[in-house]
Amino acid sequence: MKEYDIIFAGAGCASLSMVYYLLESPLRHSKILLIDPDINRIPSKTWCYWSESPLEIHPSHAIHFWENLKLSSVDQQQHYSFSKLKYFHLESTDFYESIWKKINSHHTIETLASPVIGLEEKENYSLVHCQKGVTVQAKTVFDSRISDQDFPPNVLKQLFAGWVVKTESPLFDSKSLTLMEWNQTFAEDFEFFYILPFSDQSALIEYTTYSKKPISKDILENKIQDYLDQKFPAANFSITFQESGVIPMSTQVGEIKSSKTIYPIGTRAGWTKASTGYTFHKIQLETKRIVSELVQGKSISPYNPPKRFKFYDNILLNIAHKWPNELVLLFKDLFQKTQTDQLFRFLNEETSLWEEIRILSRLRFAIFIKSLLSYEKR
Repeated sequence: MKEYDIIFAGAGCASLSMVYYLLESPLRHSKILLIDPDINRIPSKTWCYWSESPLEIHPSHAIHFWENLKLSSVDQQQHYSFSKLKYFHLESTDFYESIWKKINSHHTIETLASPVIGLEEKENYSLVHCQKGVTVQAKTVFDSRISDQDFPPNVLKQLFAGWVVKTESPLFDSKSLTLMEWNQTFAEDFEFFYILPFSDQSALIEYTTYSKKPISKDILENKIQDYLDQKFPAANFSITFQESGVIPMSTQVGEIKSSKTIYPIGTRAGWTKASTGYTFHKIQLETKRIVSELVQGKSISPYNPPKRFKFYDNILLNIAHKWPNELVLLFKDLFQKTQTDQLFRFLNEETSLWEEIRILSRLRFAIFIKSLLSYEKR
């Protein structure tokens, strides 16, 4: 049986990010195994985050950011600007290629293309059981696998599809991203478009909806096509990139506890922001923290954000479950009454309690009181 210092069950963004920081640390010569059935496939994804400067892991040749944003509806367009922060975009192809190039230069890192069948903890190590009777052993196992069974029943999901489109004529405002564009004020499910313009002739157009029901990729993409037909009826587009996905929106994900040698990471550990779906920035903070603890020989401490942020998320998720038509006014209110940098630091869970009180005290209370009176953990 092969033995390793560290095994990763799953080789997605969280696992590869941690490997990156391990290779930048005194533990760079550790014997590491990455296990994933899709180990050789780069997923079609985009990640975004906000920061004053690009994160260390962001490939320098693939940096794209905006300092201005818009909220847009049929009757109004609101413009906002960051003061110090920037809104960064990273495509999965650039991320994966950069990290795999680094991994392939280290002979102590191995890969195995297989699903993980099960984990078995012993006294001071764990066994990882894979297909075809293959079992491997490690002192430390990081588990990023996630399935529907890890979420509460009837969970609200953020379903999305996106196209990067190119056109012959200039149609987009490349200096400003559209964080949310609503084509109507009421719908059974909350829905909006998200536009990242890379130039005046190229942009990511993404349709997003919050729903408890599954929605096919075809239906999601038809929404994008309808949007393009209505917004730019005379334009010809070519599609250069496509993505789609489902992000469960629940504060109860991440209840899986660490053991002596097995540690959840990524969405499995609760690193995805329940109310927004953003994960990338939190992955970087937490994987760097864990690597630092490993270097210092400390026990790995669990992810433990202030409980008040889960409370805020549950208030918003209650509204999304029960009164989705209220969300447009809620988001408009948040942006109109809060300085942009401060609002995004709040969304990153980086504000103080007093800052949060000031943010929330400026908002219209009615819908929050309504949600509080029927409060549920989501």
